[in-house]
Amino acid sequence: MLKRWMAALLALLLAACAFAAAAEEPDMDARVDKVFSDTRAVGGAFVVAKQGEIVYERYYGVQQKTTKVPVTEKTYFRGASVTKLVTGIGMMKMIDEGMLDPDEDISAYLGYQVRNPRYMKTPITLRMLSSHTAGMVENSSFSRKSSILSDMIDVQKKAGSNFKRAVRPGSAYTYSNFGAGIVGSVIESVTGQDVSSFMREFLFAPLGIDAAYHVTQLEEPDYIAATYKKDGSLYAAPSYMLRQEYEPEALPDEHYRVTIGSLQIRPRDLARLGIALCGDGTVDGVRVLSEEAVLAMRQEHSEETDGITPDSPYTFFCIRQDTLFEGKRVYGHQGTDEGIVCNLYVEPESGLVICVMTNGCKTTREDGIMRITRRLAEIAAEEYMVE
Repeated sequence: MLKRWMAALLALLLAACAFAAAAEEPDMDARVDKVFSDTRAVGGAFVVAKQGEIVYERYYGVQQKTTKVPVTEKTYFRGASVTKLVTGIGMMKMIDEGMLDPDEDISAYLGYQVRNPRYMKTPITLRMLSSHTAGMVENSSFSRKSSILSDMIDVQKKAGSNFKRAVRPGSAYTYSNFGAGIVGSVIESVTGQDVSSFMREFLFAPLGIDAAYHVTQLEEPDYIAATYKKDGSLYAAPSYMLRQEYEPEALPDEHYRVTIGSLQIRPRDLARLGIALCGDGTVDGVRVLSEEAVLAMRQEHSEETDGITPDSPYTFFCIRQDTLFEGKRVYGHQGTDEGIVCNLYVEPESGLVICVMTNGCKTTREDGIMRITRRLAEIAAEEYMVE
């Protein structure tokens, strides 16, 4: 009798444990969905990785309001300024392979002398561009789509108006889309390929990632998400995006905006790049970066070690952020444009990676980071960050 009673009790305990385990994930789903709902997201994705493995994925809402096609793991989202971080990973891979030198004068790559005319003895380098310390000015020349890069930064032309007057390159931090775009032009000059095609072959293909800096190069365009403004109105439909021309050839004088914020990528794939950045530079057995390159992307600046002001929180387009998780430093990037939100952050101590992507939501910030990302990060920390 006692044995039967003990067996029955054990069965009840096992059933209770199974029920609790089954209930745990739907509860997290509900909490994640509430964050998306509270921020009025049209569509979104939240992916979490831990110690090199994807441990949680949640897809919410629709790709486009008119079609009502649901967001799934196949949906491509625009990465906005997280494009810069991904470009930084590609640039560091090129540095690993000896294709670029972070401290070389970019004049050597572009084929003309790039200088702030007031500091002729100070070369502009990739390290400066990717730490946002090159002193670029985003004026009316940068705003015109017809502008030619060499006309703006060649010291023999009109370079003066495109550099900050009293700022020696490397000595002051000012976030610069222009500088990030120039990195793309350097990549095109060195490789002889347009930057999107090069990155598809060089960085994405070895990982089985279908991503591109222009939607026309994606393999499954039916899964491109429309983008929306923060009030919920349409910003850009996939049909409009696909009509925009992109010439798949090296045009460094014209492609200086490509690497600013145009990347289209699936959330799971962006998270996988985060895994490489969070760990030893590998993901799914494929080496993306050397361990030295990963550490270099996390390194703080100093005038003594690399000639860059310590005021810059970015190293090779990777930010150091200390307010997302209490007492812990994360690395990554945030991207926003109209209602688009994209965040990729990694916390190496716990091995946690979080990827947040939306095609339109409320864009309220809290201490520099989007509220939607802070709320989702809190959930991930509670579930997966072990003290």
